[in-house]
Amino acid sequence: MTELKQIEGTGDLTDAFQIRHEVFIQEQKVAPELEWDEWDKIATHFVLYQDKVPIGTARVFEKDGIWYVGRMAIRKEYRGKGYGKFLMDNIMRYLKSKKPTKIVINAQTSVLSFYRKFGFMEIGDEFLEAGIKHKEMVYLPR
Repeated sequence: MTELKQIEGTGDLTDAFQIRHEVFIQEQKVAPELEWDEWDKIATHFVLYQDKVPIGTARVFEKDGIWYVGRMAIRKEYRGKGYGKFLMDNIMRYLKSKKPTKIVINAQTSVLSFYRKFGFMEIGDEFLEAGIKHKEMVYLPR
């Protein structure tokens, strides 16, 4: 059974942090001091479970009237099975309920096409974040 939990930054983020540690720190070699930041405390975190096993996560937060999606990760053995789409569909539904004027993602270049499917457009030049190539992407609700 697939289940999605929504957790505020003051809640128990153990599962979200475990997934991020596995994907970003262990797999992608992101330095731990770059993975954890002040936004975790104010963000709404989403944790996706399959048969009670935490398999995916992402966070969203608002700053200066702009909503940001970040730290989206699906554990390696669950990728390519539609879980990322399920997670992002739910995040977009949540964000649209907030009536945003703009949603921003700093996306790894290897997954730009994934976010394009949700209406995000690339803007600006490629840049390095934690040693990984990224591009800023924006979604402008109509």
